Amino acid sequence: MDIQAEINWIHQEIDKVKDPTFVEKLKRLLLTTNSSSETTTDADYNIDIEKALESIKKGHFHTEDEAREISKKWGRK
Repeated sequence: MDIQAEINWIHQEIDKVKDPTFVEKLKRLLLTTNSSSETTTDADYNIDIEKALESIKKGHFHTEDEAREISKKWGRK
């Protein structure tokens, strides 16, 4: 697949996303990836862990089997 095809596929998949937590994580990934001067500090890392643990406490997680099924949909066709 060429880069434009990859970008088009990513756009299509993002348009399907309804989970605000995933959108926030994707946004943070893009911000850190696109900014060469921005680095993740230990404090940022710890904040991310705390947020993840809070999300788990609220029941926002998948079982291992669910995660495997979801990840099967990520493969290239």
